[in-house]
Amino acid sequence: MRVATLERGWCAVAHHGDESPGRAVRKAATASLDDPRRMFSLRLTRSEYARLRFQARAKGVTMSRYLVAQGLREPVEQINPEQLREVLGMLRVLCRQIQGEATNINQIAHWANTHRRFPDEAAAIAADLHRQVDQICELRARIGELL
Repeated sequence: MRVATLERGWCAVAHHGDESPGRAVRKAATASLDDPRRMFSLRLTRSEYARLRFQARAKGVTMSRYLVAQGLREPVEQINPEQLREVLGMLRVLCRQIQGEATNINQIAHWANTHRRFPDEAAAIAADLHRQVDQICELRARIGELL
């Protein structure tokens, strides 16, 4: 039996009488048993391998380091669907209210153009519109927190 040392502490073991002297029959780790690191193999297509190698090089790390970093990064936080439905419902109500207010404003503008003066109820409608715009800004901030 012949043992050849390979890179990173691995050995290739070949039996006597093998036709090809460089052919590795079995690999055995030479690292100590106290080493906390573990190894596993991964099968990739050529295109997956090329993509992985490209992404690792772009980050300036080895493929192994890149895979470990990607696999151990924090999970993506999911949006609470119940909160999102609540906020969307509130937005729907506000949109209907604003559409109604827009109709009122058009009627007021038509009346003001006809009579050449501004009606008294216009100030109340403008105040409602300002309040609704504030509510939309609050909802926008809540949506931002969800994302």
